[in-house]
Amino acid sequence: MDPTPPEPMPESGPVRRYACSNCDYNLVGVRIGDPCPECGKLFLLSEASEQRIGSAVASLVLGMMSILTCFFYGVPGVICGILALVYAKRAREAVRLGRAPAFSLDFARAGKICGWTGISLSAVFFVLIALYMVMVFAIMGAAFRGAVPAPAGGPAPVTTPAPAPAGP
Repeated sequence: MDPTPPEPMPESGPVRRYACSNCDYNLVGVRIGDPCPECGKLFLLSEASEQRIGSAVASLVLGMMSILTCFFYGVPGVICGILALVYAKRAREAVRLGRAPAFSLDFARAGKICGWTGISLSAVFFVLIALYMVMVFAIMGAAFRGAVPAPAGGPAPVTTPAPAPAGP
Protein backbone atom coordinates (compact mmCIF):
# COMPACT_ATOMS: atom_id res chain seq x y z
CA MET A 1 0.00 0.00 0.00
CA ASP A 2 1.11 3.41 -0.86
CA PRO A 3 0.81 5.77 2.08
CA THR A 4 -0.77 8.99 0.93
CA PRO A 5 -1.14 12.05 3.06
CA PRO A 6 -4.67 12.73 4.31
CA GLU A 7 -6.70 15.29 2.43
CA PRO A 8 -6.83 18.67 4.08
CA MET A 9 -10.07 19.62 5.79
CA PRO A 10 -12.09 22.15 3.81
CA GLU A 11 -12.21 25.56 5.37
CA SER A 12 -15.51 26.40 6.93
CA GLY A 13 -15.19 30.04 6.07
CA PRO A 14 -13.84 32.97 7.99
CA VAL A 15 -14.04 32.77 11.74
CA ARG A 16 -16.20 35.57 13.05
CA ARG A 17 -14.84 37.65 15.85
CA TYR A 18 -17.48 39.25 17.99
CA ALA A 19 -16.28 42.38 19.68
CA CYS A 20 -18.13 44.88 21.81
CA SER A 21 -19.04 47.91 19.73
CA ASN A 22 -18.39 50.13 22.74
CA CYS A 23 -15.05 48.91 24.20
CA ASP A 24 -13.84 46.35 21.57
CA TYR A 25 -13.79 43.55 24.17
CA ASN A 26 -13.69 40.03 22.66
CA LEU A 27 -17.15 38.59 23.27
CA VAL A 28 -16.43 34.95 22.46
CA GLY A 29 -18.31 32.89 25.05
CA VAL A 30 -20.77 35.65 25.91
CA ARG A 31 -24.39 34.80 25.09
CA ILE A 32 -26.31 37.06 22.73
CA GLY A 33 -28.37 39.50 24.76
CA ASP A 34 -26.05 39.41 27.79
CA PRO A 35 -24.07 42.50 28.77
CA CYS A 36 -20.40 42.96 27.89
CA PRO A 37 -18.22 41.99 30.90
CA GLU A 38 -16.11 45.12 30.46
CA CYS A 39 -18.54 47.97 29.84
CA GLY A 40 -22.00 46.46 30.39
CA LYS A 41 -23.40 47.20 26.91
CA LEU A 42 -25.76 44.50 25.61
CA PHE A 43 -24.23 42.08 23.11
CA LEU A 44 -26.47 42.06 20.03
CA LEU A 45 -25.71 40.69 16.57
CA SER A 46 -26.88 43.94 15.05
CA GLU A 47 -27.36 47.33 16.56
CA ALA A 48 -30.49 47.89 18.61
CA SER A 49 -31.59 50.59 16.19
CA GLU A 50 -32.13 47.84 13.58
CA GLN A 51 -34.16 45.53 15.82
CA ARG A 52 -37.76 45.60 16.93
CA ILE A 53 -38.72 43.99 20.18
CA GLY A 54 -40.64 40.75 19.72
CA SER A 55 -43.50 41.68 22.04
CA ALA A 56 -44.30 44.72 19.88
CA VAL A 57 -44.49 42.55 16.77
CA ALA A 58 -46.57 39.95 18.65
CA SER A 59 -48.91 42.70 19.80
CA LEU A 60 -49.49 43.87 16.24
CA VAL A 61 -50.02 40.36 14.86
CA LEU A 62 -52.41 39.38 17.66
CA GLY A 63 -54.29 42.67 17.29
CA MET A 64 -54.83 42.03 13.60
CA MET A 65 -55.87 38.45 14.34
CA SER A 66 -58.42 39.70 16.89
CA ILE A 67 -60.08 41.77 14.17
CA LEU A 68 -60.01 38.90 11.68
CA THR A 69 -61.40 36.35 14.14
CA CYS A 70 -64.07 38.49 15.79
CA PHE A 71 -66.76 36.90 13.59
CA PHE A 72 -66.19 33.41 15.05
CA TYR A 73 -68.80 33.92 17.79
CA GLY A 74 -66.55 36.55 19.38
CA VAL A 75 -64.42 34.19 21.47
CA PRO A 76 -61.13 34.02 19.48
CA GLY A 77 -61.28 37.75 18.85
CA VAL A 78 -61.49 38.51 22.55
CA ILE A 79 -58.64 36.13 23.37
CA CYS A 80 -56.35 37.54 20.67
CA GLY A 81 -57.30 41.10 21.61
CA ILE A 82 -56.46 40.60 25.28
CA LEU A 83 -53.12 39.00 24.37
CA ALA A 84 -52.39 41.93 22.03
CA LEU A 85 -52.95 44.36 24.90
CA VAL A 86 -50.68 42.34 27.21
CA TYR A 87 -47.85 42.23 24.67
CA ALA A 88 -48.25 45.94 23.87
CA LYS A 89 -47.82 46.72 27.55
CA ARG A 90 -44.71 44.53 27.73
CA ALA A 91 -43.22 46.32 24.72
CA ARG A 92 -43.91 49.75 26.19
CA GLU A 93 -42.31 48.65 29.45
CA ALA A 94 -39.20 47.36 27.63
CA VAL A 95 -38.84 50.67 25.80
CA ARG A 96 -39.31 52.58 29.05
CA LEU A 97 -36.56 50.52 30.69
CA GLY A 98 -34.24 51.03 27.71
CA ARG A 99 -34.17 47.37 26.62
CA ALA A 100 -35.78 48.12 23.24
CA PRO A 101 -35.58 50.93 20.69
CA ALA A 102 -38.22 53.63 20.83
CA PHE A 103 -39.53 52.92 17.33
CA SER A 104 -40.89 49.59 18.63
CA LEU A 105 -43.62 51.71 20.19
CA ASP A 106 -45.19 52.14 16.74
CA PHE A 107 -45.90 48.42 16.48
CA ALA A 108 -47.02 48.27 20.11
CA ARG A 109 -49.39 51.21 19.62
CA ALA A 110 -50.85 49.70 16.44
CA GLY A 111 -51.25 46.34 18.22
CA LYS A 112 -53.03 48.03 21.11
CA ILE A 113 -55.44 49.84 18.77
CA CYS A 114 -56.12 46.67 16.78
CA GLY A 115 -56.57 44.70 20.01
CA TRP A 116 -59.18 47.11 21.37
CA THR A 117 -60.92 47.19 17.98
CA GLY A 118 -61.02 43.39 17.86
CA ILE A 119 -62.35 43.15 21.41
CA SER A 120 -65.06 45.72 20.64
CA LEU A 121 -66.12 44.02 17.41
CA SER A 122 -66.12 40.63 19.12
CA ALA A 123 -68.32 41.96 21.92
CA VAL A 124 -70.77 43.50 19.45
CA PHE A 125 -70.88 40.31 17.40
CA PHE A 126 -71.36 38.20 20.55
CA VAL A 127 -74.26 40.41 21.69
CA LEU A 128 -75.87 40.21 18.24
CA ILE A 129 -75.64 36.42 18.25
CA ALA A 130 -77.08 36.28 21.78
CA LEU A 131 -80.01 38.52 20.78
CA TYR A 132 -80.62 36.43 17.68
CA MET A 133 -80.69 33.23 19.73
CA VAL A 134 -83.08 34.73 22.30
CA MET A 135 -85.37 35.87 19.50
CA VAL A 136 -85.31 32.45 17.79
CA PHE A 137 -86.04 30.61 21.03
CA ALA A 138 -88.85 33.04 21.90
CA ILE A 139 -90.51 32.54 18.51
CA MET A 140 -90.10 28.77 18.69
CA GLY A 141 -91.49 28.64 22.22
CA ALA A 142 -94.49 30.76 21.27
CA ALA A 143 -95.17 28.58 18.22
CA PHE A 144 -95.08 25.37 20.25
CA ARG A 145 -97.47 26.78 22.85
CA GLY A 146 -99.88 28.02 20.22
CA ALA A 147 -99.60 31.56 21.45
CA VAL A 148 -99.10 33.00 18.01
CA PRO A 149 -102.39 34.77 17.13
CA ALA A 150 -103.98 34.44 13.71
CA PRO A 151 -103.28 37.37 11.43
CA ALA A 152 -105.91 40.13 11.43
CA GLY A 153 -108.37 39.91 8.56
CA GLY A 154 -107.31 36.36 7.84
CA PRO A 155 -109.58 33.36 7.46
CA ALA A 156 -111.87 32.54 10.33
CA PRO A 157 -111.00 29.53 12.38
CA VAL A 158 -112.52 26.33 11.08
CA THR A 159 -115.02 24.71 13.40
CA THR A 160 -116.44 21.29 12.88
CA PRO A 161 -120.23 21.08 12.97
CA ALA A 162 -121.83 18.95 15.61
CA PRO A 163 -123.14 15.62 14.29
CA ALA A 164 -126.87 15.47 13.61
CA PRO A 165 -128.85 13.30 16.00
CA ALA A 166 -129.85 10.00 14.54
CA GLY A 167 -133.53 9.43 14.88
CA PRO A 168 -136.46 7.15 13.78
